[in-house]
Amino acid sequence: MDPKSLKELQSSEHSVFFYGDDAPSSNIQFINQLKDISDTRKMAEDNYSIGGEVTELETIMAEKLGKEASVFFPTGTLANHIAIRQLGLSRGRAIVPKQSHIYQDSGDSVQQLSGMNLVPLGGDNPYFDLPELEEALDSSISGRVVNPVGVVVIETPVRRCFGRSMPYEKMLALTEYCREQGISTHLDGARLFIASAFTKVSLKEYSSLFDTVYISMWKYFRAPYGAVLAGSKEFCENLFHVRRMFGGSLPFSSLSAALALNGLSQFEEDAPLAVNRSNEFFALLGKIPNVKVNRYEDESNIIPLEFDSNVNLEDLSRNLRSEGVIINTETNSQNIIHLTINMTILRKSAQDLYKIFKNALQASLKV
Repeated sequence: MDPKSLKELQSSEHSVFFYGDDAPSSNIQFINQLKDISDTRKMAEDNYSIGGEVTELETIMAEKLGKEASVFFPTGTLANHIAIRQLGLSRGRAIVPKQSHIYQDSGDSVQQLSGMNLVPLGGDNPYFDLPELEEALDSSISGRVVNPVGVVVIETPVRRCFGRSMPYEKMLALTEYCREQGISTHLDGARLFIASAFTKVSLKEYSSLFDTVYISMWKYFRAPYGAVLAGSKEFCENLFHVRRMFGGSLPFSSLSAALALNGLSQFEEDAPLAVNRSNEFFALLGKIPNVKVNRYEDESNIIPLEFDSNVNLEDLSRNLRSEGVIINTETNSQNIIHLTINMTILRKSAQDLYKIFKNALQASLKV
């Protein structure tokens, strides 16, 4: 498909994107959304990320997570970093999942900038279990040099593991043990809202287990950037000083906060509908020969599809694109692809998606 056609698909309000957190965005879309908001209400301005729309976003997010307060950050990388720093710096060591964003995708920022040692657990799995944590904690204080752990970090869902979520019961066991040991806990919940929609565990149930929780503002809420770090009033009070120290107190953050507030409201309305639509669609898709619908036991909004060997996936992708349905075949392994469920699934009915897939699949069979 030529770049012009792809651009038209991306801008279409009828295209369904079975990858990513949402439809691709552009500067002009953000500008138009801001204009729509400003036409309906006055956007209160902030002063270097303090006050205005930012404060409203912080208040609403704290309430939704059941926390006393929250603080706006420009990025999730910084929000995670500051949470780990504030909770664990006095001891200098943090336990994190090996497949987590903070360990794999942050350029060793916590180690380089805050001098903390990150201890990865879980290997290639999306989460570690209690026995592995107990062993790591015991090693930290039983060695020739005592290096106690100050904070334990959990990420759910895990992007690097196809959006799989840590089961709530395992999460509860780990956080209860940490509390007994006097160790703080932090949840990297960048995509917690979509996980909650699929697992049916409420945001407040998840959040109540942890001292602090981070939520991304751009992955599902259509803001260009932003994150919220929630915790106790004591934890959040004056945290803006640390944010400023790291260069994170951006001016005019109300622009992004206003978009996040608008997107948050729409997401909460659409998420249950998207889950139901996806369940209906996959039930129909499972009836088609040549394809098998699989699901991860530990819940995910990313669904593996396994195709027979006589299906040409590149042809399938082209045929679907021609009908405004976009899939990602880059993760193809042994004729398995993954469909990511986001709010764009609501742009077509389950029956229409079923017909599009059925016809595209039939036209993609190798001769």
